[in-house]
Amino acid sequence: EGVMHSNMTRMDGYDPTDPVSLTQAEIEGRRQTREYVRFLQERVPGYANARLVWLSTQIGIRETRRVYGDYRLTIEDVMGARKFPDTVGQCGAPVEDHHGGRDTKWVYVPDSGVYDIPFRTLIPQGLDNVLVAGRCFSATHEAHASCRSMAQTMTMGQAVGVAAALCVQQADSPRTLNVQELQQRLLGMGAVLYEDQHVPAEEPSDRPGAGVR
Repeated sequence: EGVMHSNMTRMDGYDPTDPVSLTQAEIEGRRQTREYVRFLQERVPGYANARLVWLSTQIGIRETRRVYGDYRLTIEDVMGARKFPDTVGQCGAPVEDHHGGRDTKWVYVPDSGVYDIPFRTLIPQGLDNVLVAGRCFSATHEAHASCRSMAQTMTMGQAVGVAAALCVQQADSPRTLNVQELQQRLLGMGAVLYEDQHVPAEEPSDRPGAGVR
């Protein structure tokens, strides 16, 4: 027996900010899933006895509302592989701009480059005690189409979590937090913030399970 994970369904024309429309998208996604299962069983060799064992808990949403932060990541930043002094992570993913039909736009960062994710994109304008992480961060539509993948959103989450802890410990606010200290904490956790960063190998240890990931 084997297990295969597939990402095949796609819904266009729904509004994820409207609960009724989102429910309709959930229903349509499950209908498409059943149709894919039928197709695989009937048409693809090796799938005759396959069965569906798991579905995502909810439909995946690429983009809805985004904040305006102290900085707004742009397509020029992405294509220029721009570096920022307040980086909390990096991204080298292409712009994956989806539209209805088959006209998905793919644009790659030149020369296999990577760009930085500025901490300022996680601080909403006009708020002193709020940080955001994930697909609501501050970016233009095209830049967001590159930096919204799971690895980048998890990177933002780690940065925001550490920043929030530092703010509590130091009675500080995100906007006045010492970014260099935040970066050092992230580096100590194994985060990759710089293109030429040396990531040291783990030191051997006698502790049970040491070095096992």
